[in-house]
Amino acid sequence: MKRTLPALFAIALILCACGKKEAETASPDATAPGPLATSTADLAAKAQVKAAAASLPQADPATPTASYVDITSGNQLMYSYIALSGVPPDYAAVAQRISREYTSTNDAFRKQEVLDAIKPQIDARVSEAKTKRYLRYQINGQGALSPYAMDKGAFPAKFAEAGTYYYMYDNSDYKLGFSNGDGYGLLKVDKDAARKIEAARSSYSNFAIIVYAYAQEADMSARQVKAQIVKVAIKLNGEEIPVSAAM
Repeated sequence: MKRTLPALFAIALILCACGKKEAETASPDATAPGPLATSTADLAAKAQVKAAAASLPQADPATPTASYVDITSGNQLMYSYIALSGVPPDYAAVAQRISREYTSTNDAFRKQEVLDAIKPQIDARVSEAKTKRYLRYQINGQGALSPYAMDKGAFPAKFAEAGTYYYMYDNSDYKLGFSNGDGYGLLKVDKDAARKIEAARSSYSNFAIIVYAYAQEADMSARQVKAQIVKVAIKLNGEEIPVSAAM
């Protein structure tokens, strides 16, 4: 599994990181399918993924930007995951993540007192996560965008490709993945903006991809919050440049 991005990208990611599931390796005795079979299988798999994503709750694209909550802690993903799962919180496990006093004491009675005291706080955060499903997540642009493709008039992008997920260092148990990432493999911006972004990318300057997403479901097999990408922007020199088209 690709647990970290290249060194330069990882240095810039102070609080968050991404990973990717390993591809399955075929048996050496397996017969390789012909190009047509592979193409048909790929199309069928993509159609299945799209159908599954379409069956999930869908975002309202008219939701104002101000309604999106910045993800700055893995605990936010934890509360969102619990809220979407519909399963009652494991209070002790959550306390282990959010309370230094709970984790530092070995006194069973004191531990229970601390747990009882923070249960209402946990319940409140989970309830809040149920209503605040529009999320804003920032990804370091270095390593996420490839060189500008002149023939396509767009940036090839890898930030949302299949199997990619993101997590925060303060609580890496809970992750963020995208259900419709296959529609964001190419990002288009106007030509002047593209020139500036390419200059930053090629000179290893800082810029970011801002993903506006809607939390749809909890993937309980991977402790992932699955979210629908609603829109994307590229942040350069403090300014968000909207992506005019994605594909």
